[in-house]
Amino acid sequence: MNRLTGCLVIAALIGAPASGAWAAPSQKELAKARARFQQATELEQAGNYTQALEAFREVGQVRMTPQVRYHIGVCEEKLGKLLTALGGYELALQEATSVDPSFAKEVEARIGQLKARIPKLTVKRGESAKSGRVEIDGVAVGEGSLGAPLPFDPGPRLVEVKLGETTKFSESVTLAEGDSKELVIEFTQGPVSTDPAGPAPVKDQPPPAKSGGALPWIIGGVGVAGLAAGGVFFVMKNQRVSELEDACGPDKNQCPAGKKGTYDDAKTYSALSMVGLGVGVVGIGVATTMLLTQKSSKPKAGYFVTPAVAPGGAGVAAFGRF
Repeated sequence: MNRLTGCLVIAALIGAPASGAWAAPSQKELAKARARFQQATELEQAGNYTQALEAFREVGQVRMTPQVRYHIGVCEEKLGKLLTALGGYELALQEATSVDPSFAKEVEARIGQLKARIPKLTVKRGESAKSGRVEIDGVAVGEGSLGAPLPFDPGPRLVEVKLGETTKFSESVTLAEGDSKELVIEFTQGPVSTDPAGPAPVKDQPPPAKSGGALPWIIGGVGVAGLAAGGVFFVMKNQRVSELEDACGPDKNQCPAGKKGTYDDAKTYSALSMVGLGVGVVGIGVATTMLLTQKSSKPKAGYFVTPAVAPGGAGVAAFGRF
């Protein structure tokens, strides 16, 4: 900061009016702020930007002027907080035009230099990553910002894509001053074997069951279930018929009106019993025919015995006995 800017800061601290609803500082507060500003300037010149930043902020609590904003920005820039510094410079520039044209030009030059140093990262979705919430350093990135260069402070940036609570993508990108990098998000696929010999053969495996070997048993099971269901419905039909005989007596035309439901149930159960019996007979007949026409085969020597669903499968003794 040149001598002119330093003088402008002192003048602004003394004479600049308070803004907004804040009350004007007292003479004692202004005197303390001037002394603190001098200390902050010395700390900045000595390269102690952390303490200088704290001191300039204390001055700003008393009277925030464009010059104080500028010095805060300088300290933040030296500490690597480039984005925050740029925001402070731009605020200072907005207010500097009413203070001094030469100071405004100095701020403009600083802004131009800083913008060239701020690194940018462009994050794009790949073909395999069309969904998921994109986050950079834990902050969600809107879909409208994807594909556009985003400014960041220098340093490592963690890019993640999450589906619910599951992290589908995670990669760290280190940005240096002036960098302009691009990252395309692609979800990784499962591990692929690169062994040219392929997987090792499995020895002593039983041969697979013959095609269609389980089908007769499935059809037979359906037939048995059909017979069982038909029998149940037949019994239920007889129960309803018995109830009607008790209620109506020998003359079926004088049954109470309340027994119409019982009559309807009897008709329904009669129909269902016939359907169940028909399905059962057909199912068992088809299954028996298929079992009789299948060719049986014995297990080859050297293979171990294993249970199988179909008859004729290797080593299935149980089905032969059945």
